[in-house]
Amino acid sequence: YEMRTDDITMICIFIDDVASPQGQGSTKDLGLTPSNLSVGSGDGADDDDLISNTARPVRSTMTAEKSRAIMLAKMSMLRSVRDVAQFEEEDFDLESLFTEKTAEEKESIDEAIRASVMFQNITDDQRELIYKAMEPMPVKEGQMIIKQGTVGDRFYIVDEGRFEVRIVPENQKAEEDAVGNCVHVYEGSRENHSHPSFGELALMYSAPRAASIIAQSDGLLWALHRYAFNKVIAEQSSRMEAEKVLKKIDLFKTLSSDSLKKLSSSLCEAKFSRGDVIINE
Repeated sequence: YEMRTDDITMICIFIDDVASPQGQGSTKDLGLTPSNLSVGSGDGADDDDLISNTARPVRSTMTAEKSRAIMLAKMSMLRSVRDVAQFEEEDFDLESLFTEKTAEEKESIDEAIRASVMFQNITDDQRELIYKAMEPMPVKEGQMIIKQGTVGDRFYIVDEGRFEVRIVPENQKAEEDAVGNCVHVYEGSRENHSHPSFGELALMYSAPRAASIIAQSDGLLWALHRYAFNKVIAEQSSRMEAEKVLKKIDLFKTLSSDSLKKLSSSLCEAKFSRGDVIINE
């Protein structure tokens, strides 16, 4: 229910004429004959008429009242997790979200992320960082976790609880209190080792949510912010590149793989401008 259906680019090709290249068959082979082709004037006027008669915007402009209502709803949804909106992504401190997890909690998270395509190629080290960065989010019955139309920034795993997926039809989107129709139910249970997830597109980019998620019981979610996910992926890639560089240095060639990993983890980035002194004698 995160599948996007309104961000679609359609490419229209207007054919003014079809000729049969020599040795390549005829237009009859493709079902293209002068009788079933609409030949334009060639000056673009027909294309302009067609576009002007059919094109229409996907969304209408949001009113100031509705925009404020959505913002207030989003602030309410995030009160259980740390607000990182005030940070730029490059200034985001991943360790600020770290919390220790029990073996049982790690197992619940692992069961969910292994089923998601977003986490299929992560390393063991990245997996451990994701465990730490997952934020526990206790929820109450009736609490709205995601509101359709708000911009998403978190991916959620259901640890315990029951959650309805609701979509507001196009003809009801102007209604402020519309909650839409229930199209699916997510139910998580540690006892049954069932931990569905939702909102994974928010890990890739900021986009309006395609549906609302409402808690139908008290429960617990694990939330992963997009900044945290990107930081984990980027940091691990940087460390791997650092290990490759360290292996080429004679002094470190005899180090074991584990020692190289620890050494690369200790590296920090320092930026210098032209003319700066790196080392003083």
